[in-house]
Amino acid sequence: MNSIAFIDTEIEQKSGKVLDIGGITGNGSQFHSNSVAGFKKFLYGVQYVCGHNILNHDLKYIQDIITSEESKNLKFIDTLFLSPLLFPAKPYHALLKDDKLQTEELNNPLNDSIKAKDLFFDEVTAFQQLDNAMKRIYYYLLKDKKEFCSFFDFLEYKANDINIELIIREKFSCEICENVNLAEIILKYPVELAYCLALINTKSRYSITPPWVLRNFRDVENIIYLLRNNPCIRGCKYCNEALNIYKGLKRFFGFDSYRTYAGEPLQERAVKAAIDNKSLLAVFPTGGGKSITFQVPALMSGINSKGLTVVISPLQSLMKDQVDNLEKIGITDAVTINGLLDPIERAKSIERVENGSASLLYISPESLRSNTIVRLLLGRNVVRFVIDEAHCFSSWGQDFRVDYLYIGDFIKSIQEKKNIEEGIPVSCFTATAKQKVIEDIRVYFREKLSLDMEVFSAGAARSNLHFKVLEKGNDEEKYNTLRDLIEVKKCPTIVYVSRTGKAYSLAQRLAQDGYLAKAYHGKMDKQEKTENQDAFIRGDVQVMVATSAFGMGVDKKDVGMVIHYEISDSLENYVQEAGRAGRDENISADCYVLFNDEDLSKHFILLNQTKLSIQEIQQVWKAIKEIKPLKYKVSQSALEIARKAGWDDSVMEIETRVKTAIAALEDAGYLKRGQNMPKIFASSILAKNAMEAIEKINNSGRFNENQKVKAIRIIKKLISSKSRKRPSDEEAESRIDYISDHLGIVKEEVIQIVNLLREEKILADSKDLTAFIKRKENKNRSLTILKSFHSIESYLLTVLSNQETIFHIKELNEQAEQNGCKDVTPGKIKTIFNFWGIKNWIKKHTVEYSKNHIAVICLHEIEALEEKLTKRYEIAQFIVEYLYDKSNANITEDESNRDEVLIEFSVMELKEEFENRLTLFNTKATTEDIEDALFYLSRIEALRIEGGFMVVYNALTIERLEQGNKKKYKSEDYQKLNQFYENKVQQIHIVGEYARKMINDYKAALQFVDDYFQLNYTIFLNKYFKGSRQNEIKRNITPSKFRQLFGELSPTQLKIINDNASKYIVVAAGPGSGKTRILVHKLASLLLMEDVKHEQLLMVTFSRSAATEFKKRLLKLIGNAANFIEIKTFHSYCFDLLGRVGTLEKSNEIIQETIKRIKGGEVEAGRITKAVLVIDEAQDIDENEFELINVLMEHNEEMRVIAVGDDDQNIYEFRGSSSKYLEKLINEKRAVMYELVENYRSKSNIVAFANQFLQRIPQRLKNTPIIAVQSDNGRIKLVKYNSSNLITPLVDDILLEGLAGTTCVLAKTNEEAMQITGLLVRNGLHAKLIQSNEGFSLYNLQEVRFFLSQLNLADDVYMISDDVWNKAKRRLKERFKSSLNLETCINMIRDFEAANTKNKYKSDLEIFIRESKLEDFFNESIETIFVSTIHKAKGREFDNVILMLDQFNTGTDEALRQLYVAMTRAKNSLTIHYNGDYLDYIKAEGLKIVNDPKIYPPPYQLAMQLTFKDVWLDSFLSCQGSISKLNSGDELIVDGGCCLNSRGQIVLKFSKQLLKQIEALKQKNYEPQKAIIRFIVYWQKENSDHEVRIILPELYFERTEEAYA
Repeated sequence: MNSIAFIDTEIEQKSGKVLDIGGITGNGSQFHSNSVAGFKKFLYGVQYVCGHNILNHDLKYIQDIITSEESKNLKFIDTLFLSPLLFPAKPYHALLKDDKLQTEELNNPLNDSIKAKDLFFDEVTAFQQLDNAMKRIYYYLLKDKKEFCSFFDFLEYKANDINIELIIREKFSCEICENVNLAEIILKYPVELAYCLALINTKSRYSITPPWVLRNFRDVENIIYLLRNNPCIRGCKYCNEALNIYKGLKRFFGFDSYRTYAGEPLQERAVKAAIDNKSLLAVFPTGGGKSITFQVPALMSGINSKGLTVVISPLQSLMKDQVDNLEKIGITDAVTINGLLDPIERAKSIERVENGSASLLYISPESLRSNTIVRLLLGRNVVRFVIDEAHCFSSWGQDFRVDYLYIGDFIKSIQEKKNIEEGIPVSCFTATAKQKVIEDIRVYFREKLSLDMEVFSAGAARSNLHFKVLEKGNDEEKYNTLRDLIEVKKCPTIVYVSRTGKAYSLAQRLAQDGYLAKAYHGKMDKQEKTENQDAFIRGDVQVMVATSAFGMGVDKKDVGMVIHYEISDSLENYVQEAGRAGRDENISADCYVLFNDEDLSKHFILLNQTKLSIQEIQQVWKAIKEIKPLKYKVSQSALEIARKAGWDDSVMEIETRVKTAIAALEDAGYLKRGQNMPKIFASSILAKNAMEAIEKINNSGRFNENQKVKAIRIIKKLISSKSRKRPSDEEAESRIDYISDHLGIVKEEVIQIVNLLREEKILADSKDLTAFIKRKENKNRSLTILKSFHSIESYLLTVLSNQETIFHIKELNEQAEQNGCKDVTPGKIKTIFNFWGIKNWIKKHTVEYSKNHIAVICLHEIEALEEKLTKRYEIAQFIVEYLYDKSNANITEDESNRDEVLIEFSVMELKEEFENRLTLFNTKATTEDIEDALFYLSRIEALRIEGGFMVVYNALTIERLEQGNKKKYKSEDYQKLNQFYENKVQQIHIVGEYARKMINDYKAALQFVDDYFQLNYTIFLNKYFKGSRQNEIKRNITPSKFRQLFGELSPTQLKIINDNASKYIVVAAGPGSGKTRILVHKLASLLLMEDVKHEQLLMVTFSRSAATEFKKRLLKLIGNAANFIEIKTFHSYCFDLLGRVGTLEKSNEIIQETIKRIKGGEVEAGRITKAVLVIDEAQDIDENEFELINVLMEHNEEMRVIAVGDDDQNIYEFRGSSSKYLEKLINEKRAVMYELVENYRSKSNIVAFANQFLQRIPQRLKNTPIIAVQSDNGRIKLVKYNSSNLITPLVDDILLEGLAGTTCVLAKTNEEAMQITGLLVRNGLHAKLIQSNEGFSLYNLQEVRFFLSQLNLADDVYMISDDVWNKAKRRLKERFKSSLNLETCINMIRDFEAANTKNKYKSDLEIFIRESKLEDFFNESIETIFVSTIHKAKGREFDNVILMLDQFNTGTDEALRQLYVAMTRAKNSLTIHYNGDYLDYIKAEGLKIVNDPKIYPPPYQLAMQLTFKDVWLDSFLSCQGSISKLNSGDELIVDGGCCLNSRGQIVLKFSKQLLKQIEALKQKNYEPQKAIIRFIVYWQKENSDHEVRIILPELYFERTEEAYA
């Protein structure tokens, strides 16, 4: 026998140094040393050297030894290359796994050389046992190949010259194609052919070529294809049998023939095309045998070429159904790998793909980002990709998915890695597709993969289905019709609805009415879903009420009726869903639609909510750039990116939306998304072998029994897969996700066990964490953040309870601030609650219909949590200090110049350093404690940490290709998505058009459907939507809804509505031009037609009453969607951002503080990330408000700003307001300006009068004069006096006028307004003063407090029931029936009800009251003459306006504007009483001028509304008992410096200031006569615990008779 030695080496990878050599000779002599001389001696006299993978590995490093003189005649044998030839059948050889020798020891070359010896002699035996033909075939093909020649020499095997082709054909008769060009293959690919023939010779169904062979001999796949999977044109025994599509169908599914569509054998043709290895696109209807069309070729390829067919589908639940359905008929060749599988199921699926027992793999597009999937596919012969729901490729399809656009790149990368030139064929399937979609799919694959797809398209028509559309006015009509249809037909029925809630409520109502009905929708619990589906299939349930998620893959042939309770959102989906009826072509089925135009509106609203806007993609791009501005690769979770982008956590399907935005950015070339790759490794095994590691695990107290079992599995996996001969570019199998996938252990558990293995020193510690320390920042910043969060957490623990508690975030924030948490914000509170939720300290959920409320329940004892908190704080403090100190030590010159230093560290390192520090109390910490503190530091952003085991979510790996930080995502980049959304809008209109046609003309409707799918899309549109209708179907709103919303707007108003392109818009709106109306309609347009999400829309105004008015009008206009829009005053928005409960008294500095906090990054990004900012009364902006707007614009680069105002009506210059800020928007931001100049309010001559006066105001924005819409004239009267003291003649004039309609008297000052009111009342007229609650909050008004007390608002009550609310209203009316404030309170309650239609929250009510003013709540009435100052009347209108201008100074622009505001309040009649000459020049039609030469004395009576500064506040402390019996409207007796009640008790004392004023009035002969209580309010003295009631009366004076005479 020839002498042979078996060797193995251990090499240091970096240097190539030989560390150890092991060897054994054929007769048993052993060698184990790193001595070169000793090894040479060992090889002396040896003829053959054998090892496993020595040709490509060991021999490279021992060149010097084997090329020496004494070794030059050595021959080399490699067991690696022989094993697939000699052990091609499953389970292969026990010593092998792929290209590796199985071992339980590490770094032992002697051990591995012994294994190589055993393997070699097994290979020798296997060769000798082969039949003669196989021996000769192997010999002829491989005798001159370096990997094999020495093997034949060793065996001294030779074969005479033979006709190898003939032997192969004889040996493999009926097993390979007779017409294959074998001669060429033998010549060019002998090794590959040998491996293929070895596999074919096994006759084993599930044996496959090892992955290492596919990697190294890349033509193997092509050879097996040519031999076994490429039907010959002439036909042969093999092809006629193995590639016979009819026999395949019969074999796997038992059917004799394929399905036809309208007599066309399309299914058969598509299967034949797949068997012929063509790429194809099949458009087959629902239930049309789509699955069989790809399953037959896949199963045939699985047998013939051991091929794997990969099916990509977006529907995870459907994948599982398909696998289960195949298993039911005995086919076990299919597996799925998706997110619905548990780890054990997932591991089993991976194993089956790896070992060849699966020939069909179902995955989702997202799985293509998984390294495990890539690795799997590279290890198998992938024969075809099948793509389901292929319309998702096209922006013209009904469900375009950007992640589908990655599929082509993925397939291309697989082909390149496999070195496949011809390309892997692709089959695309969809149930419905119009011509444009078909063309898009074909173009995509032609451009991406150079594939030409053959199309097999069945028509949408089904002869056994009968369609009918019934128009129904409302839901009740629909329900009654539904019940009637079910009753009459009595057959299995599917009822389709568009929302999940509707599925439940409708099924429940049907069940209550005695029908066997169940619900089904995609978000339903998996078990309930399966149970309901199975019950329907079995026939236990007659009616399934479902969303469109039901029916896909459900094989029920006897469905006799499909009823669309709400019509589908596209014809494609409608045809697909209706097509689930009558799958048995022998039954006649009915398809009904219960149609209402409003159903289309629901689809438009849902589309707006789910649409990914260009602004949102821009926000994600900005976030990615900001995560690491100087680095082009980032690894971040979708949720983190969303938060960084400023998205609200409550956004629907937030992670999917982020991934879609990233896919859009990738498609536009801005970035490249890499594989989902947690870069976490369990490497550096310290144990010598598996036995030692297992012994350590079993003896350790750190592991529980369950962990021990799993730890042993993990360590065995790590040791067996560890190869010292791995190519440098091949990825290690020690990655955590790889271990989890293969062993079926949850990722978190793997991480926990690997950490324990590190603690036991079985695995080496790995510095796999990185902290990014900014050089400019010091550790004090991080410690300050930590301290701030710790104090907030400590406070929050005090309010937790083991009963569910509902918190109002702003109130909680204020309480925390009052308890010493200086830097608290609502964002920080939410971060803490989120962290506690993750740690399972609490359970939390947001409360329905309220963003500000959160329900929390504590799951542990508070004391235990306090201990954990203290410990975590101590560890976190240590970590911050340790890492900062580490960052300052040993800094290289290069690092000192960088902004950021990277510190590498490990959990174990921190644990040891923490425990070794010198402290009084030596706290011990587990690795879990350290990880907990690291995770916490990362969440609160005290440190930025990456890598390691902390990240248990899937991070997205993103590489920026577009590296300019200023580069923005543009509208042209958005074109594809925009095209999809525009098309989606048209699809909703088109399905509505179908329904209307079906009501009137059955045949025309069917033709409409046929044309939709068959005609060129432009031709179809021109045929059915002529002229202006093409514009109509571009709007995402129904024509009737559009007419309702915008039909009565003027051309200019419509221009503003239609302008969705201008970034900045200024609307200069004249008086009466419908400013509120245009704003309300623009808000509706933004939401319904311009795709702005409610959370990304902010409207700011100047009064809470304006905000409520907008909310009320919007609710009326668009319904419930209005509840979600943020309409705030500037101050309340700032209070919101800072998490405080706003009051008017506290609002002075709030805007400046907010600006400072935003600039400092202390405000939640989600609260200030906006796509559109709408500003009402923009002419009243002051410097601080404008700075706030600018700060918001800086934060939101692409934010649109719509400012509406009238510079002519800026009358608040005294408080800093200026229209110059409107001008800045126009001049600096280049805003588009629209002039709204049509006055709908005033009569023609009143407008002309005001226009002439307007000419006196300089530097105006508007150039066009105001135009009166009304052509008729009203009344204008000017009464010009020589005298002052105009109150008496004004009242006399009112008494003589016959006023009709609403009337308001306007005066310059509050005092004047009060005197006028008093005199009107004395003359028997019903007059009311529009008053302010100057100096106190409405919350403190006695009537308001009484109402709140009746609501029983205990601390644990958060929502007010309707019963309690209505009872409190009744009691308020009973208790204060004679109060002067009752009407105000009732109006306030009504306003709150109108703005809170769903639920009434205690905190919302309190905030509403605190932010309100008294003048917000007056009702216009024709019975009442209102009296007001000009300022309070702004924004209001009256039929009759009477203006008193006594000594009015028109010397300033502000005074002129004030007068302009006053005169433009009038609708029909304007009367001005004045004593100047500033109106003399004005001419107008119908103008009546009266000159009154009389001299009028001062008024007989004066009235004064007392405020806090007019009363002696401390005096009320002693008279609370007397005050408690008083009400607003009660009369008091004035007695010197005080007021008495009817019993003569003192209830009020005047302040020194008021006494001086009284004295001054006495000098003018006015004596105080009486006081009437106007307000009783609650007041709390500083540093006092108690509130007291104080009286603020109206004080009346009369002139003495002598003086008056």
